[in-house]
Amino acid sequence: MNISVEQAAGILDRTEDEVLYIALVEKRLHPHIKQDDDIIYNDDGTVSFVEGNRDPVWEFSLDEILKFKQEMEKELAGEIEDILEEK
Repeated sequence: MNISVEQAAGILDRTEDEVLYIALVEKRLHPHIKQDDDIIYNDDGTVSFVEGNRDPVWEFSLDEILKFKQEMEKELAGEIEDILEEK
């Protein structure tokens, strides 16, 4: 099941920009661009083309986001443990 970047941000408790940074710069997530149809098939058999530059719509796999959240929680638990051991 695919989810939007907004939904992924909510699950990960991050902003949309942070989620895209993790995906596109750190390459720890693998987003997909949802392609809008750029051809419209009319009832009379003709076609029309969608004009303009539309922003891409990013989608993520729900399973991948949930797995990444678990990894983040494990990393945080390890960091907390390290801090407590130093005291």
